[in-house]
Amino acid sequence: MKAYAGLLILILFIFDQYSKYLIRINFDLFQHKYVFYFLDFVYIPNYGVAFNILNNESLNLGFVFSLLVFLICLYLVWLIFINQERPNKTQLISLSLILAGGFGNLFDRVFLGYVVDFIAITFNPYVFNLADVFITIGIVLYLINYFKVKEQNF
Repeated sequence: MKAYAGLLILILFIFDQYSKYLIRINFDLFQHKYVFYFLDFVYIPNYGVAFNILNNESLNLGFVFSLLVFLICLYLVWLIFINQERPNKTQLISLSLILAGGFGNLFDRVFLGYVVDFIAITFNPYVFNLADVFITIGIVLYLINYFKVKEQNF
């Protein structure tokens, strides 16, 4: 099961990095391209946190965010691969999604100095990337599983 988690993390990480690579080579900074009805792609360098929050802050918080993400990733690696307690399938998938997204954004911060954000939804003020999507889905899935298991044990 842990091997499948590792494979899922690797595939999602590659998918995230490849999508960001395509944006970097095909877009100028801040260039918009209409994709369809409510979806645009726009190349935004994100020096803040997820969904471009704190991106325009005068303090350079990149190192702090990178360190925090690194520590969270280490903890998730421990939970998935080292911890003796076996997570259930839903926990394993959700933690793998979070870890893949964390690695994707950490890789950007370390090698580019910022995170590449490019997905813009017209009714949403935030711009994000696939790693952010993986993290969000992973957290939601983990919480649903947590409350479901808690309810069953109550």
